[in-house]
Amino acid sequence: MENFKILNPGGNKTALVIGNKYTDKQKSQINAKILKQNLDVEQVGFIDTKENKLEMAGGEFCINATRCAIWNYLNGQEGKIKLEVSGYKSKIIGGITKAKDVYVNMKINKKMDNILYIKGIFNLVNLDGILLAVVNENDSINFIKNLRKNENKSKGELKELMKTFVTEEKAVGIILLENENGKIKINPIIWVKTVDTLYYETACGSGSLATAIYKKYAEGIEKIDILQPSGYSININLKMQNDYIKEAVVQGKVLEEE
Repeated sequence: MENFKILNPGGNKTALVIGNKYTDKQKSQINAKILKQNLDVEQVGFIDTKENKLEMAGGEFCINATRCAIWNYLNGQEGKIKLEVSGYKSKIIGGITKAKDVYVNMKINKKMDNILYIKGIFNLVNLDGILLAVVNENDSINFIKNLRKNENKSKGELKELMKTFVTEEKAVGIILLENENGKIKINPIIWVKTVDTLYYETACGSGSLATAIYKKYAEGIEKIDILQPSGYSININLKMQNDYIKEAVVQGKVLEEE
């Protein structure tokens, strides 16, 4: 069996396979095998041993897996690195703080109008490698009810909705917002088209970032803690310049599974 480790970036458990010498077909097979044998793992990434590089099994971009890779490359120690990540055009800068939080600093350099557009109840946020549809607290109520009543049926219905979104990206998600004790909580349903996985994720970095962008647009908030289904929080800090989102810092815990 391939050598891999499981990391927990505040939910959304990620298996990192050490080594990146596999074909796309092999990656897809390894992905299926790991997910089948480790039911709490939600995604698989492959990390290069020669350079700082993360390739997701589906070729998508994933913030939480990127944070796991940063933790791995820095051996859980305070520091800063640059790395290349699938689905993301430029290199990502990330690191570990003194308090052992793992962050990614993403250059966005886009106008709000070029990143967020509205289609009915869906606030579509287009990030490199993934399109996310954020649904506000009121419009999410029935979806969340259905999700809790019958998760598989509800996920299937949401996937059909995702198929109607026009996008080239390899991953698509619907982020249902709810208010929990005054905090914004996300319910992320993520479909990676290339490997056809569909998860109600226990945490979602990209979904948290998309939510922060929507909240900036709707309410002017620039720094926000977003509660994950796992109970952990992910902190997002948007760096703005007029209408431009210059960059975003996404930060939270990463734990290594025994």
